Amino acid sequence: MTKKATIIILSLIILTLFVSLASAVTYNGNAPKLKASLISQSPDPVEPGEIVTLKFKIENEGKQTTNDVIVKIKPDVPFQLYGSEKEVNLGKIRASVTGVDGEIVEFKLKVDENAVEAETEIELELASGDTSVAYLDNEFLIDIRTRDALLEITSINYVPEQIVPGQTGEVKISIKNLADSVIKDIKFDMDFSRSTIPLAPYQSTSQRQIPILESNHQLPLSFKMIADPTAAPGLYKIPLNISFSDEQGTSYLIDDVLAITIGETPKVRPYIKKSDVFQNGKSGKITLEIANAGNSKIKFLEMTILPSEEFQLVTTSNYFYIGDVDSDDTDSEEINVYVDTKQKVLSIPLELKYYDANNKQYEEEFNLPLQLYSTSKLKKVGLLPSNGKWSYLIILIILMVIAVIIYKKQPKFLPAFLRKK
Repeated sequence: MTKKATIIILSLIILTLFVSLASAVTYNGNAPKLKASLISQSPDPVEPGEIVTLKFKIENEGKQTTNDVIVKIKPDVPFQLYGSEKEVNLGKIRASVTGVDGEIVEFKLKVDENAVEAETEIELELASGDTSVAYLDNEFLIDIRTRDALLEITSINYVPEQIVPGQTGEVKISIKNLADSVIKDIKFDMDFSRSTIPLAPYQSTSQRQIPILESNHQLPLSFKMIADPTAAPGLYKIPLNISFSDEQGTSYLIDDVLAITIGETPKVRPYIKKSDVFQNGKSGKITLEIANAGNSKIKFLEMTILPSEEFQLVTTSNYFYIGDVDSDDTDSEEINVYVDTKQKVLSIPLELKYYDANNKQYEEEFNLPLQLYSTSKLKKVGLLPSNGKWSYLIILIILMVIAVIIYKKQPKFLPAFLRKK
């Protein structure tokens, strides 16, 4: 074979291969080319137990299909079809249907209430005649996750309920992870920086940090604080900043407040200041005095004398409105009574109603004792005048009368110095 013939044969072979390749390319380019993409998940993320709507866009980058295009969704645990068919027939799709011209297919699925929070695969298949395209290898992932309330404050306790100025108190908080996965880097920060807050951390910092909290687990926290000795009674709001992240690394920030009460339980001390009645069967006046022995004002004080079989209240009303009583101060009311008892100690029952500086209402009952005495005892202690001097005077007068009578009738019986000379 000549060199020229060899060159011709090789050229024909190359040309044949080129034509074959060109034919193949032309053929593939003119074939239908179906493609699916997940364009939305609503809601995103979806919570366990919710309904999620999935929208897919179906495109054809090749020539028109000769057969109808069937879109099949293949839900598996934890998904279940909800109100829709698992197949959608789009009919024949013309050539070059892409972008905004793509066909939109919608499926609704219910997520199991016990679904694990994670990105979970959903399978999809496109079929047209004998041709099919399957999406089975995590191409489409549905985000299952609790959207909010991952961390819940289950309880807040104040010990004591209100902090006395200059004293300490403690806030006990219990938190719970409501998510199905762990939450991490939990940080609690109480902000005492505002000048209007008369409180400060005590024996600890104002921050608490928790590296990790397992799903459905609870954990207690506590903050100790001290109130300024000059703090005015009232309710003070302390900002509480909570930050954490979920298993996917999403960060969360919660701004809350803790309401701390500064105040003191009132020390109300009623007593009998004075009385001019100390015997059974007598009437008189009794002065009742009420002292505020605490550090804060008491407000709207009301006093009611309660019924008793030991005395009768000689007044138009058993109710007395006293009003406000400042710290280290007293107020008093006077009552008239008639004592009717055989007891040695008279008990005066009364009820006090009032509010503290933080408008918390109190009701208390008291029994005020009043000692009763016999007549001889009262004379002995000087509360009743004694009859001894009057007795001596009466005896002297009687003797003088007798002496006068004897003088007139029998002068001789008189002593010599009393006879007339």
